[in-house]
Amino acid sequence: MDMLSTAMNIFNGTYQDERGWKHYRVEGKSYDIRFHPMTLEWECSCMAYKFGRGKQCKHIKTIQNGEK
Repeated sequence: MDMLSTAMNIFNGTYQDERGWKHYRVEGKSYDIRFHPMTLEWECSCMAYKFGRGKQCKHIKTIQNGEK
């Protein structure tokens, strides 16, 4: 487990950066799932999201459903 994932596990599994993005992690994965509360925009660093042309991937859906 990398240092960022360890810190996120300590602090309720999320962190917010200086631009307002809230970052999440799905348990066991290293993908960066992020949400911007002002624009209601979701992004994920996985290949399914990148090559799906912005279509929501299973990692975003997992976070939206309240699972970890």
